[in-house]
Amino acid sequence: MRRPIALLRFGAGVVLVAGLAIAFGRLGIEWQWFSQFNAQEVALKRWLIQIITFLLVMGLGGYLQWQQLQRCWRLRRVIDAQDLPPSPLLALRGWTLLVLYGALLLLLAGALTYLMIQAQDLIVAPFSGDVITGMPVLADLPAGLLLGLVGGLLGPLLLWPLTTLRIALAVALAGSATALARGWSLWLPALMAVPFGEPDPVTGLDLSFSVLQLPALRLLLSVVFAQVVVGLASCFWLTFTERSSLSDLAFPGLTRSQQQMLQPQLAVLAFVAAISQCLAPFNLMVKGTGVAAGAGFVDLHFSVPMLLLLALLLVAIGLSLLLPMPAGWMRRKVLIPLVGAAIGVPLLQAIVAPLLQRFWVQPRELAVETPYLARSIKATRSAFAIDTMNYLTMRPKERLSAQDLAKSPGTLANIRLWDTKPLLSTNRELQQLRLYYRFPTAAVDRYPLAPDAATKGSQQVIIAAREFDTRALSKKSRSWLNTHMVYTHGYGFTVSPVNTASDDGLPLYFIKDIGSSAKVLGIPKLGIDAPSVRKALPVGQPRIYFGTMKQPYMIAPSKVAEFDYPDAGLGQINSSLTARPGIKLHSLLDRLMAAIYLGEPRLLFLSSLTPDSILLMRQQVNQRLKALVPFLDFESQPYLVTAKVDQRDGYRRGQYQYWFLDGFTSSRSYPYSDPSPSGIRYLRNPVKAVVDAYSGNVWLYVSDPNDPILRTWQRIFPNLFRPLSSMPKPLLSHIQVPQRQFQMQAEKLLQYHVKNVKSFYDGDDAWSFPLEIYGSETVKMKPYHATLQLPGENKPEFVLLIPFTPSKRANLVGWLAVRNDPPNYGQQLLVRFPRQRLVLGPQQVSALIEQDPAISYQFGLWNREGSKVVHGNMLVLPVGDGLLYVEPIYLQSKNSELPTLVRVVVTDGHTFVMQRNLKDALQKLVQAGGNRVAAPLTEPAAP
Repeated sequence: MRRPIALLRFGAGVVLVAGLAIAFGRLGIEWQWFSQFNAQEVALKRWLIQIITFLLVMGLGGYLQWQQLQRCWRLRRVIDAQDLPPSPLLALRGWTLLVLYGALLLLLAGALTYLMIQAQDLIVAPFSGDVITGMPVLADLPAGLLLGLVGGLLGPLLLWPLTTLRIALAVALAGSATALARGWSLWLPALMAVPFGEPDPVTGLDLSFSVLQLPALRLLLSVVFAQVVVGLASCFWLTFTERSSLSDLAFPGLTRSQQQMLQPQLAVLAFVAAISQCLAPFNLMVKGTGVAAGAGFVDLHFSVPMLLLLALLLVAIGLSLLLPMPAGWMRRKVLIPLVGAAIGVPLLQAIVAPLLQRFWVQPRELAVETPYLARSIKATRSAFAIDTMNYLTMRPKERLSAQDLAKSPGTLANIRLWDTKPLLSTNRELQQLRLYYRFPTAAVDRYPLAPDAATKGSQQVIIAAREFDTRALSKKSRSWLNTHMVYTHGYGFTVSPVNTASDDGLPLYFIKDIGSSAKVLGIPKLGIDAPSVRKALPVGQPRIYFGTMKQPYMIAPSKVAEFDYPDAGLGQINSSLTARPGIKLHSLLDRLMAAIYLGEPRLLFLSSLTPDSILLMRQQVNQRLKALVPFLDFESQPYLVTAKVDQRDGYRRGQYQYWFLDGFTSSRSYPYSDPSPSGIRYLRNPVKAVVDAYSGNVWLYVSDPNDPILRTWQRIFPNLFRPLSSMPKPLLSHIQVPQRQFQMQAEKLLQYHVKNVKSFYDGDDAWSFPLEIYGSETVKMKPYHATLQLPGENKPEFVLLIPFTPSKRANLVGWLAVRNDPPNYGQQLLVRFPRQRLVLGPQQVSALIEQDPAISYQFGLWNREGSKVVHGNMLVLPVGDGLLYVEPIYLQSKNSELPTLVRVVVTDGHTFVMQRNLKDALQKLVQAGGNRVAAPLTEPAAP
């Protein structure tokens, strides 16, 4: 016996030492990773919070549960028959006892499964804000795991009940402790919550309770409830399987001592369930059952009172289990009626609530639900920040004239003929240069290139980074050394104007190629010379160590030369990283920690390292920021900016390329707000993140200091953020409203532009997104960037814009624009068109283009000659006192991915013109339409 025990102890010691070594390696590497941002305090605070929470839950929960289990076991072994009451409680035999055993086994396995799934979800996505509670738990539990636990527990429970239940309790406590430790993402902001300054419409409590504190309470109550169920099921199993109960299938009933032992556990279960029911008004305000988002008439006038009654009954049950009462009186006079009522209340609610909704509310739904619809409209508009926009009614002229074109030079100078999809296809053919380079993304931006930028606005461009893809290396070249030490970075970027093309229809470039072939070019037809480009678009040494693509870890600099770029005249050009980001690999301890962290023992014996060698991790910028500030979402596509920044606040002289990302805060529990398809009920974009493409350094700027969720996190981590005013001006001029936020706001505006409850209920003014032909398919139009003069403005601005059409109709009813340029950043303008006359929508314009005899004839010729016509994004732009529709037409060989811009179609809705370039098309449009001038017809619209 001694030898197996010694071996067991030795094995446990080895596991413990290995675990400590892994923990030491991981924490050491993570500590150094946070150190490069001077964010050690952030890492330490996060780790301590989780470790202390885990130990506290394990210690306190383990003591309470272990003691109760031991008491159950002692009573099982020492049973006094005289302690049995005259009318024993739960005297069971035969099938009823078997059913009870099955129920206890299912309860034990179900609670264990829930705690394991909750812990797993919070490990994987602690900041999702999604906590599984209530009845949805049953649907979220994986049936395979549940049935596997049932089958796995049955045999050991019959053979070794105490040992099995101890293990089950330990697993449950580990799951609870893990869930609550990882749940710091919920309960820490709940403790530090900044008030919203606005009460909810039902209880009058500040909205911070529903948004920040309710999810934490739901998590805590669900974990405590599941943990109590595990303990209670364990004690019941020991109690009901005593002596010969299993073999005889007969249980004589609970003794007085057993009742006294089990009553506190049952009381705690009742109290936890009661508290959960007390949260019913808040839960219904988030997920009601009425016609409006949130609680409706039946919810507040029937369901909430019934749930609060159930909470009172549960409290009464708990008190009756704890307070001393005469023997038998508690069960006959108090407990059984209370339990019966508690069971009857939810059954009554489940039956009556739908009947009330159908037979009493629905016949008079508008009159009854009006207050709750008004709450939903107000809350949704506030939650998605669509309640502060400016409104304008525009009556566009039917035909554009030369005078209209003259009024909008800034709009016409930057009409986008190239969008990111065809340009990326062209880049991959012309500028990728080698198979291992990639252009994964491209972004529309603006730079002050033109000499008359004050009147025509900044030049709109598309900028795309040339990143390195190690997966594209040949199998022969995909060695460990090449993957991690030689091919460490991408190189260069391209910049193209959006509003012109070469004579052969290919895009022109301000910046293209690499190495000795690299070019910085002016474009004479735009009036932009090369010196202006060099000034506005500094290039320097554009090495991209950090980008948008996932990469393996890298080690640089080292004795191995890093591949920089291929050069036709000089061959392969090499370089070495000179910045000092990343994790040091100088000492043996550093390499040991890195080897443990990465699972790569070769780092211990690598002879290529130098005293300056560092480990680069998380080179994908989204992943980098998610690790640093996990409480923000960085789901928008990063975009590259090249700008000359003074050497301060960590910015380095001679480095010009930076990634911009948008950080979002969100909530799934904002009351009365209509959720997005992903369940989001509140969204803000309060943070602009800047990442150095060379060194990986990060700066976080607060663009919305009024967001209460961000202010809460600023309380917790006060040194992470900087005010937006401290962002260098060359970078500040490139901030953009993120398309994700704008898209979500536009989706909400389809219905919630209506403030009148009756109109909202009738749905007679619902909108939809226009359809357009893009490529060769009919798709919903997405927001697009444009540089234009907004109605009433003389100076062109960089805006994000989306048109709207009536629901199930194709004509245009308005468009939404948001301004990007400081100091008007974030201001929204909703322009509406009169209902009394038809304003063509993009789908109607596309149909009329296809029906034009000359245009359709030309399309038919191209499609028959081994090529295909590709339709670009249709732009709907305000020009003068009218609307201009512009659609670029590309031609692409069926055997090639190289589209060329061959024609531009323009129309004002009456005259359709297709020409080789925009200038000729506009001239022909106004010549064909005449020179009649209508008076400007714009006026403020009622909100």
